Amino acid sequence: MEKIKCENMSFSYPARAAKALSDITFSLDTGEFCALIGKSASGKSTLLKLLKAELAPHGALDGSVTVNGTVGYVGQRAEEGFVSDRVRGELAFSPTNAGLDGDAVELLVAETAAYFHLDAKLDAEIRTLSGGEKQILSLAAVMIMKPDVLLLDEPAAQLDPVSAALFVDILRTMHRDFHTTILMAEHTLEQIFDIADSVMLLDGGALSFKTDKMTATERLVADNHEMKAALPVKYLDTVFSADDRAEITGDTVLSAKNLYFAFEKGRDVLCGLNFKVYEHQINAVIGPNACGKSTLLKVLSGVKKPYRGKVKTKDSIAVLPQNVYDLFTRDTCGEEVPFGDVTARLGIDGIQDFHPYDIAGGQAQRLALAKVLHTGADIILLDEPTQGFDCVLKQELAALLFDLCAEGKTIVIVTHDLQFAGDVADVCAFMSQGRIVAQKAAKPFFESLHFYTAPLVRLNRNGG
Repeated sequence: MEKIKCENMSFSYPARAAKALSDITFSLDTGEFCALIGKSASGKSTLLKLLKAELAPHGALDGSVTVNGTVGYVGQRAEEGFVSDRVRGELAFSPTNAGLDGDAVELLVAETAAYFHLDAKLDAEIRTLSGGEKQILSLAAVMIMKPDVLLLDEPAAQLDPVSAALFVDILRTMHRDFHTTILMAEHTLEQIFDIADSVMLLDGGALSFKTDKMTATERLVADNHEMKAALPVKYLDTVFSADDRAEITGDTVLSAKNLYFAFEKGRDVLCGLNFKVYEHQINAVIGPNACGKSTLLKVLSGVKKPYRGKVKTKDSIAVLPQNVYDLFTRDTCGEEVPFGDVTARLGIDGIQDFHPYDIAGGQAQRLALAKVLHTGADIILLDEPTQGFDCVLKQELAALLFDLCAEGKTIVIVTHDLQFAGDVADVCAFMSQGRIVAQKAAKPFFESLHFYTAPLVRLNRNGG
């Protein structure tokens, strides 16, 4: 039985000439797991929201959209959907609103928490959860009502690799147990390829294909399509090589010595941290959610002050925050930053008249980066710069960072994207519990890791 069916569906946002979606026709059967891929601004998020009436954006919709059954939705930022301050209250909210009696709600909450590995956190405040736990809670709060259709919009984009793998493992088990129909937007198929039954590719708002995953792989490879890079690395002919990054070179232009920082007294986020940034290099910092990476960038940039320790540099610093919307204060993109060489380089010409909150996530990320680059700072700090980026945009960002270093800039990136870090970084550091526990040149760094390592490194190590 078809759970989702769209026929000749087109959609346009108000005051935009180009259609966000054009003549989309596809269907999903009961229990089908479909991976939705496509470049940034190809229409993935728009399509998902149109399938859930409560989230459908304003605009002109043509054609037909049919969803048979109830629909659950999980986005990138779990915090945006929470309605309670504690785990128990979040899980109890929907069944209570549905009219279940107290005993039934209590049992349902208990078994749901156990299934999603949240039973030890039932009485915890949500703000104390890790990023991975928050996203699992978001999924559990949706699945507690057993929706027929589950829509996922890059749910693991904000998670470190281990947390992302745990989320996907739960998703795999849940799909096996409940046979829920799932449509999941993702920029890479590395972790969900073995779960997926089918792959759907959107290109410029149009449907290129929806087919089984092996046929999709063959088509992407045969056509040498830009989105081929979204496939798991075992299907690509790329080999990880960091031979030219075997030793640290360059002078130190920014250093942190014995840093201590706390948002609340007695709860240190940075604990005796030492860190060096090397001139004209791409310096990467990786590590689990909530280990203090974003806080480190805030302290390095002077946004936050440590209560002990020192940050030393003679160069100017600009920072791209994890939530890029924090940088936007104007009514149009054109007012946020002068459009010209930098915006052309980032491929965002044409969005000048749009409000920054009305553009795609990848476009917002590039607009914010343009604003940071326009400062002319010598040292550029980037917090999760690839979030919202498809595989093509990641390649373009890598080329831009290489160019910036060649032009005399120094880059620091905090990222959960291990493949991107492996592709671009000259120097890498691992952060844990508020400290840098290792910092090495890229080649020995990734060779020394066992769990937090780039997929290509893992493939080569296993003889793939």
